[in-house]
Amino acid sequence: MQFMSGLKPFQFLILGFLSYVVVGTVFLSFPMSQATDIKVIDNLFNVTSAVSTTGLSTVGVSDSYTLFGQIVILVLFQLGGIGYMTLTSFIILARGRQLSDMRNGILVTEFTLPVEFKITSFIFQVVVFTLIIEFIGTMILYVEFKSSGVTSPFWMALFHAVSAFTTSGLSTFSNSMEEFKNNWVICTTVGTLCYMGSIGFIVMHDAFLAVKSRTHRITFTSKVILVITMIIFVVSAPLFYLFEPSLENKGLAEGILISAFQIMTASTTAGFNTVPIGELAPASLTLLIIAMVIGASPSGTGGGIKTTSISSCTAIVMSILRGRNTITFFGHSIPSARLMTAVASVSIYIAVLAVGVFVLSVVEKQEYVKLVFEAASALGTVGLSMGITGELSNTGKILVTFLMFIGRVGPLTVGLSLFYSSKKSEKIKKSDLAV
Repeated sequence: MQFMSGLKPFQFLILGFLSYVVVGTVFLSFPMSQATDIKVIDNLFNVTSAVSTTGLSTVGVSDSYTLFGQIVILVLFQLGGIGYMTLTSFIILARGRQLSDMRNGILVTEFTLPVEFKITSFIFQVVVFTLIIEFIGTMILYVEFKSSGVTSPFWMALFHAVSAFTTSGLSTFSNSMEEFKNNWVICTTVGTLCYMGSIGFIVMHDAFLAVKSRTHRITFTSKVILVITMIIFVVSAPLFYLFEPSLENKGLAEGILISAFQIMTASTTAGFNTVPIGELAPASLTLLIIAMVIGASPSGTGGGIKTTSISSCTAIVMSILRGRNTITFFGHSIPSARLMTAVASVSIYIAVLAVGVFVLSVVEKQEYVKLVFEAASALGTVGLSMGITGELSNTGKILVTFLMFIGRVGPLTVGLSLFYSSKKSEKIKKSDLAV
């Protein structure tokens, strides 16, 4: 207990998600969870993938796990998506009790909230928004899956709605969403759920307050998130359509839908796919890697460097090129603490990715581009793969497992837990990530 009381919020956050992984691995290792005999290392890999909302899997979910096992996986990526302690904090608040200082610190650290946000009301909205959005998504997918002749349409709809909103990307279909590549309703529904999870609860909280009170103005953080997310999609989707050779023989509508869906699933770090990723051209793979590395937004269910950190780094570059001493983005001055945090976050992320790619290239006998893609997908908690996940050696699986876990808690959080100084003069708030 003395050890626990001495932990900082970001250290507690890491241990919290680690506990999810340990408990989940135990449950998934029960015979009642497995349809076939599965190695512990594969269960560990898949549990970490679910908790980190990544979506990579060494075995087929529907073929390898029973309904009970699939429920365990769903619970894990639901908990991983809404965040550590979020559900229990909601229960505490619903009972009229106050959150402890430690619990408050962990939640603020995880969601990287701007200072003007109140954590208590924010937690309520996270849970309520999640339930409402996933319910609507489930109902729409249920109707479409049933009309398409999918077996157990309600379960499939529930699993994929939750998987989409948490940007997990895990699927009970053997080829992800490939059989629905021409279904605009399913692709649009899944895409909308992924984007809502990706842009994060900060934006939804802002939107709710704006609707509730006309005097409330959308925060700068929300504006940055929406603009950067839109730019990534508007720029990348047409490029994917123009430079992916496999789309030449497809109709215009089908090509546009495929391009939009694949950029969506990479940038939101969801990981669904409607075409075989291993068959894409190098230019298309490059676009997906860039989108995966940039990733989603703070307080969202996705991974990656985050749109706000990218905006801060962009602001630094543009200010230097223009010869300005002040750092601004969209006419808004960015505090130096937030800039330093963003630079540190990007630097650590790239360093971890580089080390991951290097080690994978040493221990695995696969094409280099496939290893780069796998590492970027794992660290970005995306889940897209060029088809090598199940072929990885035990060492490779362990490495990818580490990358997925680091991607979920955040490379900066891991760095802080190792090198953090308790001196107030040296303290940089992780909430500064939310520009």
